[in-house]
Amino acid sequence: MIQTLFHRLGIAILVVLLQVFVLNHINLWGYAIPLLGVMALFYTPLSVGRISGMLHAFVIGIVLDAFSNTPGVAAGAMTLTAFIQPSLLMAMAPKDALTDAVPNKELLGRHKYFWYIALLMAVHHLAYFMLEAFTFFNFSTLLLRLLGSYLLSLLLVFTMEMLRSFKS
Repeated sequence: MIQTLFHRLGIAILVVLLQVFVLNHINLWGYAIPLLGVMALFYTPLSVGRISGMLHAFVIGIVLDAFSNTPGVAAGAMTLTAFIQPSLLMAMAPKDALTDAVPNKELLGRHKYFWYIALLMAVHHLAYFMLEAFTFFNFSTLLLRLLGSYLLSLLLVFTMEMLRSFKS
């Protein structure tokens, strides 16, 4: 349990540092901004309660907001994603999965793990860009930013997951 907590804390710190010092400075054609803060939520086990997971996500989001000059946007998107994450994981995890098992390719299977990550990122990105824009006035720009950022972030996450699986 303590090892899982330190592992999640280490991932959160690494993701925040990567987002703040590298990814916040990438803006492809004015539309695609990689947002990897949600990666800190991918590895939340079933045993973590919904409230503590949402609090964890809120803290990560507020730190990202402080460094990204997006007041409340990342915190709101991360908290909503953390609210949905346990239900999504319960729907995709095998019925005999241990409650403190960390979501990964071995637990969920390759295809379910892909959909788990893709759906969590879709929820996060949709909430993030809707909160950031807070209007449907320029819907085409909003849609381009959402899709561009989502695809770029998804590409980066799966590249990192592939590198992580090679390491193991």
